[in-house]
Parts: sequence; C-alpha cells; structure tokens
Amino acid sequence: MKMLYVVEDVFPPFRADVVELFAKQIPARGHQIDWLMQRGPGVLSLSSPTNWLDNIVYLTPRSKFKGLLGRILNNLLGMWGDLMILPLAFKGQYSVIQVRDKFFAGLIAWLAARLTNARFTYWMSYPFAESKLYQAKNRLVPNHRLVWLKGQVIRVLLYKVILPRADHIFVQSERMKKDVEHEGISPAKMTSVPMGIRTNQVGKAEDAVAPNTNAPILLHLGIIMKLRHSEMLVRVLQRVRVFYPAARLLYVGDGQLPSDRKAVEEEASRLGLLDAVTITGFLPMDEAWQLVKRADICFSPFYPTPVLLSTSPTKLIEYMAMAKCIVANEHPEQGEVVEASGVGRCIPWSEQAFAEEVCRLLNDPECARVMAAKGPKWVQANRTYDVIADFVESKYQELLG
Repeated sequence: MKMLYVVEDVFPPFRADVVELFAKQIPARGHQIDWLMQRGPGVLSLSSPTNWLDNIVYLTPRSKFKGLLGRILNNLLGMWGDLMILPLAFKGQYSVIQVRDKFFAGLIAWLAARLTNARFTYWMSYPFAESKLYQAKNRLVPNHRLVWLKGQVIRVLLYKVILPRADHIFVQSERMKKDVEHEGISPAKMTSVPMGIRTNQVGKAEDAVAPNTNAPILLHLGIIMKLRHSEMLVRVLQRVRVFYPAARLLYVGDGQLPSDRKAVEEEASRLGLLDAVTITGFLPMDEAWQLVKRADICFSPFYPTPVLLSTSPTKLIEYMAMAKCIVANEHPEQGEVVEASGVGRCIPWSEQAFAEEVCRLLNDPECARVMAAKGPKWVQANRTYDVIADFVESKYQELLG
C-alpha cells in the first residue's frame, strides 16, 4: 500500500495514534506513507519535503504572526496548502489518500482520489462539529456565534458531503460509529479504532504500588477544558481532604484556552486550596509519565455529554499500562475496558461519587494495588499499537482487495 496521509496536526506531530500507528507501525509492515501537514511554529524555515522517521513529509506554509491575526492567516494558509493534495496525488500515484479531521482537505482529497483511481478514506478522531456547537450553545468559548457558524459548516461538509463519498471511514469508538450511523452513514463502511500505547511503555504487574495514605497525590493527565468540567476535581479534593487532610491534586497538562485553566485556578482559590492544587502546564510526554508513576490515584473523568461519550480514553490506557490505581466514571468505552480488565469499577459522574471512590481505594490500599496490577497484562494483549496496527492493516487489505 502507498498512502498520502493529510492530517490536522502541525509538524512535528505528537499524538500517539498519528506517530505510532502511521509513522512507525504501518511503514514497518512494508507500506509507504507520505504526509501532508502544516509547519509547526518551531520549523518555519525547514525545507519541504523533509524526512521524518523515514517518512516523506510535505510541509504547507505557516504564518509567523500570533494571536487572532495569526490564527486567521494560518487557517487560510492551511486551506491553500491543502490544494497540494492534487499535484501530490498525480505525482505519487497512491493507492489510498486519507484525511484526518480536516474538512476542506477532505473535499480536495476525494476529488484527487477519483481522478487518480485511489481509495479515499477519512479518519475521524473527534466529533468536532458537535463539540463546537455544544461549546457555542453553552458559551464556553469566546466569539460563540462564530464558533456556532463554524460548527454548522463542518457538520454539513462532514455528514452531507465528505463521509457519504468516502470509501471507508475510521472512527474512534463503537459509540462514535453509532453516532455517525445516526447521521445517515452506512456502518458497513466504518471501522472503530481505539486509542493505544507503545509496547515498550507497558509496565508489569509488579509495578503496582499500594497508594500512600499519609499524603496521597491525586493526578489528572491531559488537557483541561471547561467542556470537560475539569475544575470538578478541585471540589473532589475538598471532600477527600476531610478524611485525608494532606491529599494534593496535580493537573499534568494545561488549558486548551486560558479560560480553561483559569476555571480550575478560580475554583481552587474559592475553596482555599491553592496550596494543594498544582497545574504543571504542557510537558514532554516522558516527563508527564514520570509524574504519573509517582501518583497514588489517577483520575479518568468524562463529563457525560454526547460530545465526550464517543471518545476513546487515552489516559485510562496509559494509567493501566503503568499499573496505577484509577478512579473513572461511567462512559461507554471506558466502562467496557474497566470491566474487561478488572482494574476497578466505573462510578456515576458526581463529586460525591468521585470522592467516595478515592477514599475507598485509600481505605484499603492493598486491594487497590491488586486491582491496579491487572492493568499491564490487559493493555499488552489488547491496546498496544502493534496489536492495533495488525487490525488496521487488515482493513486496508480488505479495502484494496
């Protein structure tokens, strides 16, 4: 297979299902993946094409300006860069042209695939239209009217134009597959591919440690968003400290917007917990995982909105791979993973339920350790990227005959 992969991520990308699956695993199986993506802010002068992990990457232009002007220019430059799909398709004679989470590019890629007799596939990692409409409706973002309009445009392009014309669609979860089917897309041409982790990142059962009950560290890994009600964990900490006064809360990550981080900081200030709550900001993944390894209990919260119910919980898999004690709430895929692996149980979404589950684990640290020890074995068998890559490769083989 020879693929042109057009992604929303800027170069160099960091998402595991982009880097591990398509830059490493699929090429290691003898396939050629060429890439088209916009330059990141740190590589404005890098020549194009460039070599990345033995893959050829074609880089589209990027503005050096920041702020609102920079975002507008980069959106326009991104669309201009997407036009490169057409000449690249004729030059490369690809068997598959795949687009991930881009909409104007999806139109160009479909046209290029039809003109060059390639298969057009779409990779949908997140319900972007639904997310923008939800955030606009609830005024969780600045310029909510413009965000609402963008959400409507994306929704029409995706469900009425791009997906009906795709030869195959990869979605993030079985729930997302059902949601997309509800929009009129045939389930026969959809495949759900969950999030995973590198094989060498999976630990052992022996790595599980009973949580420290004197000064427990509670941890949340990942992006902070008002959409996800991330500040709720501060109120959970307040309840836990009634029984474990030295407990602390660590957010390993940062806000998608400044207002997202501010919501957490304001809640910590309101409750008098500024000294007990830390936000690290975005860190290199290896540094972030080192902090996870030192935590006593890790949170995997998914606020129960339709937008988040279709996601595939990456942080849960990472916690399990490192044999951590986990507090997770009810969520379609998260519930399946937790039940199948035996690492714990999923609780309702509420401050009280989260706090009670934390205290339950701290009250019986040995039981918590035994459950945490089950995580690595399940992840090794089901969610490493070599396992996922075998499955994804088989789908391309079916598609190409």
